[in-house]
Amino acid sequence: MKPAFLFSLLLLLLLAAAPVLAQQEAQYSQYMNNNYLLNPGATGAEDYIDVKFSYRAQWVGLTGGPRTYYASINSSLGKWRTTNKRTLQDRRRPFHALGGLVYRDVTGPTSRTSAYLSYAYNQVLTPKLRAALGMSVGMQQFAVDGSQLQFFDPTTVAASDASRVLDGSVGLWVYSPSVYVGISGTQLLANKLDFSYDPNQLGAGAGNSLRRHYYLTSGVRLPLSRDWSLVPSVLVKAVGSAPLSLDLNAKLKYQDLLWAGVSWRAFDSAVLMAGLSYEQFTVGYSYDAGLSELAGYHFGSHELLIGLRLKKKTQVVCTNRFW
Repeated sequence: MKPAFLFSLLLLLLLAAAPVLAQQEAQYSQYMNNNYLLNPGATGAEDYIDVKFSYRAQWVGLTGGPRTYYASINSSLGKWRTTNKRTLQDRRRPFHALGGLVYRDVTGPTSRTSAYLSYAYNQVLTPKLRAALGMSVGMQQFAVDGSQLQFFDPTTVAASDASRVLDGSVGLWVYSPSVYVGISGTQLLANKLDFSYDPNQLGAGAGNSLRRHYYLTSGVRLPLSRDWSLVPSVLVKAVGSAPLSLDLNAKLKYQDLLWAGVSWRAFDSAVLMAGLSYEQFTVGYSYDAGLSELAGYHFGSHELLIGLRLKKKTQVVCTNRFW
């Protein structure tokens, strides 16, 4: 890959975010089980076709609480081998990867529907350390369902409308069998949604802009014994002029088969997680207990994740190192 192209992508990633009105991206608790969600650089980092499906119900019991659905798939291209069958030449060879993500986030009368395609170039740094630079492009649709809006005057009928904008993200992913570090920027184009609300018409006003999001994440696998390992990780999120968001996570794993974990999202929620990985199947569940002032008005948040690790031929898939 040409150095000029890499430099251009990194410049996009480091663009400063202007303080503008925007919709926030969907919240996830099991992002460490699918880092591809936050960083296109993680596209194809595993030695299998990685398929994930998820459903999240946030703030259960609160009318109009967010509901989020997504499906993702990503894989390296070219010759696929299991980890223990890779030759020395395979380990040193760079490769390309492709992926796709679709999601829908519904909060009361508003909804966001998005679809993305991603590409990553994966380069060897040392025999055990790799770096991947990825980018994704896609479309976002933000919509308002006027029939769900209620007014003091019951005769008032609000309009429904939707705005579609192009979107893009860039990410750098550096990883080895025992550690990973990633930095990414999403909604980098910061395009304007072509409407703002008026009781009788949507489409009036200057509109709102999508706000750029920046993520820094890292994790490490610490062997405790032959069967047990501990995987602490951290996520820092920056959104424009908003305060930094910090997540601290820890997962205890048994033979890459069972895992349980906890997470603390600073001053917002505490999360309990558990999951099972068996052959090509993965299932994970998390429960968020609110810690903010809003906690008294809902019964927490639930998130379910189902994953498939697929190969072109029937053979053992590699161990699930982090998630």
